[in-house]
Amino acid sequence: MKILAFQPYAQREGHFGYYTTYVCKGLAAMGLSITLVTTRLETDKYLASDPKFRIIETGRSALSGFQKRGAALEGLVRGLSLIWDNVRVLLRMLRTLRKEPYDAVQFFDYEPITTYLLLGIGLTFFRGRFPPLFFIVQAADPSLQGHANLLYQLYGKLSRPALKRLLSHYAKAILADGLWQPGELEALMGLTIGAPPLVSVPHGAILEDKPRPRDTARRALGLKYDGTLLLFFGMLRKDKGVDLLIEAMGKVRGEFKLLLAGMPFDLSEEAVREMIREQGCEDEILTDLRYVPQEKIADYFSAADAVVFPYRSHYKGTVGPLNTVLAFGKPVIGSRVRDLAVYFQETPIGILTEPDSVASLAAAIEQFLLLTPAQRETLAENGRRLAENYSWAGLAKRFSEVYKTFSETECPRP
Repeated sequence: MKILAFQPYAQREGHFGYYTTYVCKGLAAMGLSITLVTTRLETDKYLASDPKFRIIETGRSALSGFQKRGAALEGLVRGLSLIWDNVRVLLRMLRTLRKEPYDAVQFFDYEPITTYLLLGIGLTFFRGRFPPLFFIVQAADPSLQGHANLLYQLYGKLSRPALKRLLSHYAKAILADGLWQPGELEALMGLTIGAPPLVSVPHGAILEDKPRPRDTARRALGLKYDGTLLLFFGMLRKDKGVDLLIEAMGKVRGEFKLLLAGMPFDLSEEAVREMIREQGCEDEILTDLRYVPQEKIADYFSAADAVVFPYRSHYKGTVGPLNTVLAFGKPVIGSRVRDLAVYFQETPIGILTEPDSVASLAAAIEQFLLLTPAQRETLAENGRRLAENYSWAGLAKRFSEVYKTFSETECPRP
């Protein structure tokens, strides 16, 4: 079976590169012929050997060099770059389809407005059979509600109906990233009976590395601390509750430290540091406010005693690092939202908190600090067993089953 994969953002920070690489690797290992069209994919970040799938690269966007030029324009240029990368890679994908036959097309990530418009044009003039299209939805609601930038808010209002039309008109099946998304996606998008089928594809681990000794990992990070260390890992965003976590730190009593590791998104670095100063937690909160390179991620998870997910109730994304945390044997302190709530229903993996509540979060941290080493290890072992159910090999098998089930007919035309 020949699959053409589409990923316009493989070179960007976040899930884009590793998610696409590991799924394509798993599909290729099952004997599928995979061709990935992308901007640029540095596979050596994720794989120990050469990839067993073909990669067609368009190269970095000319806008990429401007994304570090000042905070005032950075958001606008980043948004334009996302759209332009999507257009460039989509046009290259359509040219590839005209030259070579494929059994299915997998969209890993995409900008919904230009994808909907260009697919409509491309299908209108496409000669011959157009293969069925499969779309992953990483976040059920793309409307960017609550974003500080007015242009982003306007774009969000346009992108939500565009995503609905894109999926309703062109998707043979929708793969919802996470255990909770199918129901919420149906509600938010207003998808009705007769719409493309929704299939849950739980997120795999961020990396395939093995845990390292705690002391070794802390030395690698330059951490001269032997006590309990909590970790917040990922983009520092308001909907991920990083402000709640900092406020909760000002209320918790006990001997421990928190490491904030990740790049600020809708909070500036100075705003994060100011919140820490306001709570008087300069000694208790350690910071590494940058995008963490792939080769360093294992050290962060290995160094921690538990990982905190203080996500707010309106958080619409997936919990990408969760399966990595569990595979590394780390207990979780997390809000009752999304995959966190589902996983906690399966087995105790940590301490659950109420979203949007500083008091609940502070109490959960204090509760964790009181656990004995044996109790912490029980939670860690529960997590390791649960993570075995969500391997990348298992995820690739799920993708393959979806292709075989729903690839009988070609993509509908406008």
